[in-house]
Amino acid sequence: MIREEIQGVDFKMSLIENNSILLNQEADTWQEAVKMVVDLLVKAGTVTEEYYDKIIKSTEELGAYYILCPKMAMPHARPGDYVLKDSFSFLTLKKPVLFPGEQEVDVLVCLAATNSDNHLEQALPQIATFFSQDQIFEKIYRSATAEDLLKLI
Repeated sequence: MIREEIQGVDFKMSLIENNSILLNQEADTWQEAVKMVVDLLVKAGTVTEEYYDKIIKSTEELGAYYILCPKMAMPHARPGDYVLKDSFSFLTLKKPVLFPGEQEVDVLVCLAATNSDNHLEQALPQIATFFSQDQIFEKIYRSATAEDLLKLI
């Protein structure tokens, strides 16, 4: 597969193009939840299986540095050959799982970035804007379908 360099990635378009939304899923551990959200990108062909391993390894070494606010995690790892295209996936859980640091999470947005600029300058501001909306978690939890969720973004 050829590695694509994109100037930025659009959160909503990435979710649509990669068909990378799963809602109301069940996971017993944080590792299982991360696997589910990464597998959406593996299936879409935007990352390799190795991306999951990189996220788990960095979490074990550094902790869950990607928990951006209560209830929400954005698992990701450094750019590398295992990221084929800038992309996002979105997962909600019926019940929260406990991440390192005793932090409960039930909304996961996986970010795969081909370079650090896309990560910092394009992806993070989009996520911050989305999750800063009033009552966003209640709206996310009420989303029964991917289409409902996409209307929020």
